[in-house]
Amino acid sequence: MINEVDEYKRVLLAILRAHTSTALSMLQSINRCLPEKTRSVRIMVHVPQDAEGMFSVVVHLDGPDLFVLNKAIGDFRYLFDVRVVNGAITPDVPLFDPFDQPFSVNDAIVDIAMVWVKELWATFGGMKVHLPVTIEGEDGFGSTPTISLTV
Repeated sequence: MINEVDEYKRVLLAILRAHTSTALSMLQSINRCLPEKTRSVRIMVHVPQDAEGMFSVVVHLDGPDLFVLNKAIGDFRYLFDVRVVNGAITPDVPLFDPFDQPFSVNDAIVDIAMVWVKELWATFGGMKVHLPVTIEGEDGFGSTPTISLTV
């Protein structure tokens, strides 16, 4: 088990970077099918309350009729998603006992996911239309509540 926040962040960033090409492909697909009525893009780091180390990085479109907007990108929204598949955690990220954590796991996840998304966005180069784009941690987790992305 990882007991130091810096070590955890280092390990997690390496895992996220290993999935950069897949996430980049998702962003490119979103860019191709971006609904015209989209007014902004939010990239959310979703973390569970029990903070065991599972999380998702998901693209959300804002504008009129959120359901329609987000359905249009439904196949591409998840840039990174930790799930249980056939009894195994996929991708294999470090997990923690939610009742005995050496540091705030959810804060660390959001902080390092934001670093990764900034790197990913810089590689991606931005949407075909100029829109406000932010990265946010769910429920206020992370040391920075919101980061605006520009290219």
